[in-house]
Amino acid sequence: MKKRRHELILEFIKNNNVSTQEEILTMLSSNGFNVTQATISRDIKELKLVKEHYGKNETRYAMTEKTDNNNDNFKTIFKRSTLSVDSAMNIVVIKCYPGTANAACMALENIHFEGVVGTLAGDDTIFVVCREMNATNLVIDSINAMLKG
Repeated sequence: MKKRRHELILEFIKNNNVSTQEEILTMLSSNGFNVTQATISRDIKELKLVKEHYGKNETRYAMTEKTDNNNDNFKTIFKRSTLSVDSAMNIVVIKCYPGTANAACMALENIHFEGVVGTLAGDDTIFVVCREMNATNLVIDSINAMLKG
């Protein structure tokens, strides 16, 4: 759900001159997302959106160059750190090279898998807690696809 919401926000600001969070809130509401202004604010921060000037004294939300490349960078960090992926019930267990789990976990969090409640990283292991069993399987499938790709 969060991933789809982020996709809609990015599409909306790409195709429109959006200058307020209220405009984003209205667009999301019309697309079936019942969110608060605080959620929009967090989304803007997570997407690394910035306000840019255009026209005469007008501003709009825009993507930074980093926003476009971040997912590739995060995937690279994650792929180079990961040794194996397994699960137990609703927990995904990711084994990493020693000393790389924190960086891999940060990268994983920034990829934003749907259904993930939270993560915890040690030196060489990451635990990913999923809301439901089917989310666990989706996360594992997504991770394995990313590791192969």
